[in-house]
Amino acid sequence: MSLTDEIKNKITVLDLVSEFVELKKQGRLYKSVCPFHSEKTASFIVDSDKNIWRCFGACSTGGDIFSFMMKKENLSFLDSLEFLRKKLGISTQNYNSQKFKEIEEIKKINYLALKFFRSNLFSSEGENVRNYLKNRGIEKESAINFDLGYNPRGKKLSEYLQNKDYALESLIQYGLISKSAIGKELDFFSDRLIFPIKSQNDDILGFGGRVLSDRNPKYINTKKNSLFDKGAVLYGIDQAFEYIRDNDECVLVEGYTDVIIAHQYGFKNVVASMGTAITVYQASKIAGISNAAIIALDSDQAGTEATLNALDKSWGVFSSNSKDLPTGITNKSVRKNFLLRVIDLPEDTDPDSFIRKSPELWKTMTDNAKPIIEYLIKSLALRFDSNTPEGKELVEETVKPFISQEKNPYVQDQYIAMLSSELNVSEQRIRAGFDNKSKIYFNSTTDYTNSAITPDKKNRLLLLSEHLISLIISNNITNKDLLNEWDIEMIDDTICKQILYEWIKGIDQKILDENLNEKFNELKSDKFKFFDNQILIDVINKLMIQIEREYLLIKNNAVLTNSDFNELDIKEQIISIQNRIKDIDISLSSKINKYSSNR
Repeated sequence: MSLTDEIKNKITVLDLVSEFVELKKQGRLYKSVCPFHSEKTASFIVDSDKNIWRCFGACSTGGDIFSFMMKKENLSFLDSLEFLRKKLGISTQNYNSQKFKEIEEIKKINYLALKFFRSNLFSSEGENVRNYLKNRGIEKESAINFDLGYNPRGKKLSEYLQNKDYALESLIQYGLISKSAIGKELDFFSDRLIFPIKSQNDDILGFGGRVLSDRNPKYINTKKNSLFDKGAVLYGIDQAFEYIRDNDECVLVEGYTDVIIAHQYGFKNVVASMGTAITVYQASKIAGISNAAIIALDSDQAGTEATLNALDKSWGVFSSNSKDLPTGITNKSVRKNFLLRVIDLPEDTDPDSFIRKSPELWKTMTDNAKPIIEYLIKSLALRFDSNTPEGKELVEETVKPFISQEKNPYVQDQYIAMLSSELNVSEQRIRAGFDNKSKIYFNSTTDYTNSAITPDKKNRLLLLSEHLISLIISNNITNKDLLNEWDIEMIDDTICKQILYEWIKGIDQKILDENLNEKFNELKSDKFKFFDNQILIDVINKLMIQIEREYLLIKNNAVLTNSDFNELDIKEQIISIQNRIKDIDISLSSKINKYSSNR
């Protein structure tokens, strides 16, 4: 663990800023007037979930604990590091260890190598590489921004670094020089285009190299050492970090040029897994700085397989509570309902070529990326041939664990409907397939027949009400006739009820009261978007009936316990309520049977 990591593990942005600024909690954020300039309206916020601060006023800056100290006390980064080390009582002993010294030496050598590679790209020797970049659509400005370089043929880097007094053994150990079986030394990246791989703090961790001839392997990376581990880093994170954080979304692609082209065309929240399926550690980094990710790998068979593999691992990361996972995977990540989506690229395309051909369409595709479950259902149905009984079973068995991990019962309902439609089998058949090991959080045949009143009944009414509103606003439903004959007063929550009233009246969200606006943003989510409008309307109609039933159950209990009514009035009201509940149960049952028969 580096000194910066240990400091971040010992103090949060919220803890540090609170020592200098009086913060007030508003929703999930903490707000104050900015300590860096004069203002009357609070524009300074601390996001404790993301562990960042930001001023939306005159400063228009933000960052982590180090950037706060640098700005507050006018310190350099190193001085802020030392200030916080002493403040937290962290000993320098661990950072004088051999491993720490080795890491620092690798960083220095990598920086010198970067300068060497960069200078060669723009020399006469780098002409072929520059032509290659031009043909790939990579502009000079992008090459400079990403510090692209060229390692000439032979052992020129070896000679350059040895002249800087670095031992040959160290250069071999750190992966810049290779040695053949007969003892011949050669630059490891000889005659290759160089892609420096950096941390979000701009440290040079290692390099990727692409050959420009037909020899293999086409791409190679720095070998694993004390500083570099390919499975734990993301290419382009140094350029993309702030954009991912500010947009609260990361787009994950496969290769170096995918990232460079994306940034060149203005899509700056893009990083790459460097040709491998995303690892737990890479996913952890993404989850640590944003609440959403879009996976956009190549469309060929290998790309599809890599996507399926990535989804498998990523989903486990973003929904797990396991204490054995890296520190980036916390219960906060789960509570934030991480949204994972997939871009299904056209056949024979990759992000690089697709963006260059149509940047506008790329924007549309990222905006409309499919939720993970929808992608899985469609992809696996093709992979296993869902027209056959065997194929149906394989698709269902593969998708069930993903549906089981979804803790929101109404989102589960949506996924069950998708799977039912794709496999052309009834929803009841899908539900019956869940065993005790694959937990399902609802049961449409028994959920609504238990008339016993419990303290949680009102909570269930609120859950149903919130989900109804989430579907309406997330899918931008403008058909107000859906609610014309439905009593909104059955929603037993003042804020939810008011949001629905405002929505029906067509009020602009921008002028909503602060409390309403906060709840509105909480309920609105891409996770609740439907791509089949008829299924959406069916789910909404069913929800309205369920809400009425829950409301009647609560009313039934209220009548029974209200001493102001005489016995006859109570009896008449109970009979009326229970008859309506029976009608609702029959209606729900017929809807289920009708839906099943249509399958």
